[in-house]
Amino acid sequence: MRTATLLIFVIGIIGLAATCLFIVDETEYAVHLRFGHPVRSIIQPGLYAKYPWPVDTLVRFDNRLMVLENPGPNEPDREYLTQDEQSGIGKNIVVTTYACWRIKRDETAILSFLESMGDRASAEARLGDVIVAELGATLGRHDFSVLVSDDPDRRRWGEFLDSIRASCSKRVEEAYGIEIVDIKIQRLNFPRQNRRNVFERMRAERETIAARYRAEGEELATGVRATAERQREEILAKAFEEAEQIRGRADAEAARIYAEAYGQDPEFYDFLRTLEAYEKTLNEGTVAVLSADSHFLRLLNRQSKLRSSTSETPSPASTEREDSPAPAGSMIKATDGQ
Repeated sequence: MRTATLLIFVIGIIGLAATCLFIVDETEYAVHLRFGHPVRSIIQPGLYAKYPWPVDTLVRFDNRLMVLENPGPNEPDREYLTQDEQSGIGKNIVVTTYACWRIKRDETAILSFLESMGDRASAEARLGDVIVAELGATLGRHDFSVLVSDDPDRRRWGEFLDSIRASCSKRVEEAYGIEIVDIKIQRLNFPRQNRRNVFERMRAERETIAARYRAEGEELATGVRATAERQREEILAKAFEEAEQIRGRADAEAARIYAEAYGQDPEFYDFLRTLEAYEKTLNEGTVAVLSADSHFLRLLNRQSKLRSSTSETPSPASTEREDSPAPAGSMIKATDGQ
């Protein structure tokens, strides 16, 4: 009997401790409520005590960084209107944003979040409405080139998003205890019904720019070709002039050398020149018909006379040579006529 009573007492103590003691994890905040009214906000992790239910209750909130995508994956796209300085007509664009937020690490902020939001779903719904409102107002005050432009000086994403984050933080931090860490644009596009027209206009603009670039390039290429052609003509003319001068000096030097050689022994020089002429003009199979007194044949005629004078008393060997046929080669026929 005493053992059963002791066991019941121990179980009662353990149950009381389980209902009076609680642990706050490092990834959460806790709000201690007594009869539904907040008593304290617990930020630091650890072991705490409270009265058992139904006197005291506990509400826990996640203190980690949370991400809100707006609109969500199952929600329709949201269109926003921006200014356009070029056309003077605003452009509709589809923007998807994501926001990194958390409950502010402050006891008063935690109580504000509990009283105004109560849970994460309500907080994200309210935060999404605030972001949509501020994004639409900010886009309406800025030109489209702030978001999409090929000029880095006009594209100011950082300033644009910082202004949205500051405005949203001002509205939700004190009122709801929500701290917005960052807001970024996840997707930027045109509405489906406007994409074809926008792309066609973009294509026409790029084709115009490409045509201008091609025309400018062709103009530069024509100038380069003309310059190169002119330089080529000048180089060739100068080279031809230098070549003619060198050729003239070479001809003059050759004439001088020939004149000096001819002046030293004119007869021997004439003899060499005649032999060179024979070598160049007479080869195997050549037939030349010339007069007997031709200057070109003077050496051959002289050689023939020498042979005729020495052959008046022919020897058997010479007779044998005369009777033998002439070797194949050049043949020169001299005539007495003109």
